[in-house]
Amino acid sequence: MPTADYQRIADDLRRRLAEGEWSPGEQLPPRAQLAHEYQTSPAAVQRGQELLIDTGLLEGRKSVGVFVRAPQARIALPVLLSIPDAIRQAGLVPGIEYRSDVKVPAPEPIARRLSVDIDTLCVRTRYEYLGNARPLALGESWEPMALTHRTPVLLPEDGPLAGTGVARRMASVGVRVGHAQLRTHARHPDDHEALRLGITRRTLIVRLDRTHLTDTGRPVETATFLLPQTRWELVYDVPVPACDPLGDGHRPQGTDAHAPEGRPARQSGTPRRP
Repeated sequence: MPTADYQRIADDLRRRLAEGEWSPGEQLPPRAQLAHEYQTSPAAVQRGQELLIDTGLLEGRKSVGVFVRAPQARIALPVLLSIPDAIRQAGLVPGIEYRSDVKVPAPEPIARRLSVDIDTLCVRTRYEYLGNARPLALGESWEPMALTHRTPVLLPEDGPLAGTGVARRMASVGVRVGHAQLRTHARHPDDHEALRLGITRRTLIVRLDRTHLTDTGRPVETATFLLPQTRWELVYDVPVPACDPLGDGHRPQGTDAHAPEGRPARQSGTPRRP
């Protein structure tokens, strides 16, 4: 079976990259030029490049072109660490672009996550997270306006506690955050998300839904983060409760905690003569 043009182009571009024809960070020739070189259409060149973008060899930059991606490890994201802190720990310069809107009616999925009525007025903040001025992740958070209305912390990224996190901002208005719930699943981005992240529609992204709740279980904020799997990996640091050597999670009454494994523990009192 003959190889499709786009696959032939992807294979040859992969070879040329391996041979160092273009350096990391260098822009590839325009698609029209490559199409002439490969005697095919620009659409076939685009699809071939997209295969290499999906695998992390190339990256697309919105309205600029296609560049050679510098080899780099995926960014580790402990699930309760902020995305800018994770970017900083990866040795990149973090950046953030955001826009907050007030009095935004909560759509049905958000209302369900916040346990409020549909169309409850909220503060919605949309984020683009950058590393070395390149887009790495997208985010969107929702908070019921009733919690912070007429306070200095109405907007998450403005005011005296800007960027300090949900728990600290809520504490300043007397709302104590007790824990957060996290849910993840993988999907493909839509056209708008792919364009903003410089990836293709075939690149898998991890969708991370996070909801902050009070000690009594009342949701106070919910957010969604979109993380391309070629650039991120989630890290779960799960505490393990201390366990008795017997393996049943508790120490039987009357046993000696320091008795060697397999030997009966000595009971208190005077031993009986044989």
